[in-house]
Amino acid sequence: MRTPNKWVLLLGLFVFNLQARSSNFDTLLKCSNSSGAPGMAVRIEQSNSLVYTGAIGLADLNSKRKLQTDDIFQIGSVTKIFTAAAILKLSEQGTLSLQDKLGKFIPSINPDYKSLTIERVLSHTSGLPDYLDDPTVTAVYDESASIDKVIDTISNRNLISKSGEKYSYSNLGYVILGKIIEVASGVSYHEYLDRAFFKPLNMQNTFVMTKGTELDQVKGYTNSSHSPNTYIKPEYSTERKWHVDRSWIAAAGAVASTLEDMALWQTALKSGKVISKDNYLLMHKQAILDNRDKVKYGYGVDIYPVSGLVSYGHQGMVPGFFAWHVYFPTADLTATAFTNIDTKHPGPVLLNMIALQLGLSPKPVKHEEALGLANSLIGHYQATNDKVLNIFSEKGTLYAQYSGEEKQKIVLRGGNAFSYECTENYFQLRESNNSKYIVPVYLYQGEQAPMKKI
Repeated sequence: MRTPNKWVLLLGLFVFNLQARSSNFDTLLKCSNSSGAPGMAVRIEQSNSLVYTGAIGLADLNSKRKLQTDDIFQIGSVTKIFTAAAILKLSEQGTLSLQDKLGKFIPSINPDYKSLTIERVLSHTSGLPDYLDDPTVTAVYDESASIDKVIDTISNRNLISKSGEKYSYSNLGYVILGKIIEVASGVSYHEYLDRAFFKPLNMQNTFVMTKGTELDQVKGYTNSSHSPNTYIKPEYSTERKWHVDRSWIAAAGAVASTLEDMALWQTALKSGKVISKDNYLLMHKQAILDNRDKVKYGYGVDIYPVSGLVSYGHQGMVPGFFAWHVYFPTADLTATAFTNIDTKHPGPVLLNMIALQLGLSPKPVKHEEALGLANSLIGHYQATNDKVLNIFSEKGTLYAQYSGEEKQKIVLRGGNAFSYECTENYFQLRESNNSKYIVPVYLYQGEQAPMKKI
């Protein structure tokens, strides 16, 4: 009998594992999305190699066109990554300094804003307010306007704190940074990003929306808690005034892109093709307040630990769309997810996929492999909010259920852990002082208050 080549066997095993992993990702994507509703597109790369990409749902409810992985989505405040990188690139070229004050570039701006530095605006520690809830702005932001008119309209509010005193997220600040980019470069914000980033990096489907609210193929939707299965265009919402011409969002959130282009961007950014290595490190360094406290934001980047791993990223939302783009440097993993409905954050689904890829949660095991754990789990657990969690067996399957709520099927995992279906957040059974506890462990928030068995 001929012995199979060991490399053929290894290749077959590798392909099988890839298919199994892809199937798991597909399942996670389907768990919280419907093929007949606005949906989601995701992409994960590790060490510059594609791990998974997938899409589910409809790009247009009228035409029934399905979402594709190469569709262009509006990415909202993920735009701030590009704006911050543009400022840093201009600083390398000597056309501005991070210590420059806003008044140097916009002499007509609100006098209270003139002495604020670019550096503080980049990290949302300048004391600038936001503007998207200002009635004088919401009354007019459905019509296209020039950047000068936008800044003149949104810059009338007082500072909310002294510069360097606290972190306060400000879209207003990033619109102002867009104008500074224009003054320093001599071209419009969208032209500068196109010349400096998008064309050189071959990001062929990334651009700044300068007016309007829609793109050709992927339509954006919203819904309400009262009618969760009714999807409407944001401008028809009766719960909020939600028709915002993208000229009013500008450098704070008007970029549109694709999954692949965002992966190209991250590869270029980390490799030094966008800004210098020193500026890359500066961009991803936590800002420091005057009292020496650190904030979880750098320059255009959220800096947040996920299951002990540092992550650099940004979420973004504009009417009709939600996005999250994140990079894990120690794992060299880039992940991006878009939705075309503004009430659905893609983060939880993408985070489950990241956890699956990086092994951040205990692996599932078969019921018979953890029979002792299954038997130990059965019982009632007191939560800190006085609710009681009941874990019980029904026809050989374990379930968890709070009183008055639907039961959830339990997935047993290694390390005395279990989870619910469709999530990598888990619970761990622990024992102390002859008492048993289950401790919720969330990927993003970490360990939560334990629940004691009663």
